[in-house]
Amino acid sequence: MSLDRKVIEPELKLLGSGSAFQAQLLAMLQGSQFFGDFPAAEIETLTKYVQAYSVAPGTVIFRESDRGGFMCLVIEGGAEIFKQDAKYGSKRIGQIEPGKTIGEMALVDGEPRSATCICPQQSTLVMLTREQFVRIIREHPALSVNILLKIVTMMSRRLRQTSGQLVDYLQD
Repeated sequence: MSLDRKVIEPELKLLGSGSAFQAQLLAMLQGSQFFGDFPAAEIETLTKYVQAYSVAPGTVIFRESDRGGFMCLVIEGGAEIFKQDAKYGSKRIGQIEPGKTIGEMALVDGEPRSATCICPQQSTLVMLTREQFVRIIREHPALSVNILLKIVTMMSRRLRQTSGQLVDYLQD
């Protein structure tokens, strides 16, 4: 998929809400790479702060330079990450598979998005907004610390990988 072709504006369909949907949401979070190792009680608490969406193929989840306000966990399907380059236009820089997250930097800093995210196929996403995360910080500090530690660890890993790639590039 390329950003040069026309993409569908966000088509997000809420999958469910309330206590009737919580068991499904719990299973989604427990089965994820991101939240799977959290204590069961924390995941159950988290279900009260997140929402699950079905996403149509081609949906732009967020655009580079948009103000960030949420992160998503990919449950099914996937996402592609694109970065604008003044010289070459849009370039795909990553592919996100089920179990991985997108947009976590915006959850932490609220800054504009550093890239564009598009779901090229039918996908299921679980969304945590910045507002809900602030509520978790106030109401469940231990859970918020676990989420932040997971995000920081993941970002640190990515930075180390990128630094290694930069060194390889500079040596060529």
